Amino acid sequence: MSSAAVSQGLPRGVQLAVRGLQLALASAEVRRAYARLALVLVVLAVALTAALGGLLWWMVPVDGDMSWTTWLGRWALRIGGGLLALVAAPMLSYFVVSIGFPFLADGVFMAGMRATSPALAARLERPVELGFVASTIGSIRRALYFLAVTVVLFGLTLVPFVGPLLGPPLQLWYAARTFTWELLDPYFERTGRDYSHQKTLVRAHRATLAGFGLPWVAVMALPFVGPLLFGLAQAAVAAVVADELEAESAR
Repeated sequence: MSSAAVSQGLPRGVQLAVRGLQLALASAEVRRAYARLALVLVVLAVALTAALGGLLWWMVPVDGDMSWTTWLGRWALRIGGGLLALVAAPMLSYFVVSIGFPFLADGVFMAGMRATSPALAARLERPVELGFVASTIGSIRRALYFLAVTVVLFGLTLVPFVGPLLGPPLQLWYAARTFTWELLDPYFERTGRDYSHQKTLVRAHRATLAGFGLPWVAVMALPFVGPLLFGLAQAAVAAVVADELEAESAR
């Protein structure tokens, strides 16, 4: 992707994140719908953060017998890997909810859609329906791909000194784009787009989707507080659908 596309897409994505949040906060229907989603996500995100963080500290022990350079390097690995865990765990918890409890996310998304564009929401109320199996396979493929990239970036983080500087920012970019993609799952489900069509659409709008996801992923990384706001992100992504995806298809 060209630097010009990134410089245009990222700010637009951030603007859509702000617009979507404003619309979501103004809707009583959104506030009611996302409460159920938040409870499940908090439990999962806390459990995954603890598990990933504990595994990292076990894999990178620190004791008093090592040299100061080794001690410093291992603490850098612990901190860098811990940042990856904070970013990845909320995203993984959302994958679990999307696969196991898709109706929770769909209800919040449609509430946000009605607050953003009632006419478009009315059209989506009569869905094409991708189908449960195809939708679940798509969510699993996204989750596995995200896990694979996270493992690669975790390996990068293990490179002394340089890795902890590069790994977290790259993970943040990728998590932001993937997060927005996952938020769009109810839209893809209702419009009958399978995984290959989704991938093409996401690639075409990746800078905007990453821009939308960046502030949300940063907030989601906050322990305990972040997962509570997943529902607002799910409602806010309706602005991406109305002002980016559907607006382009109408042109």
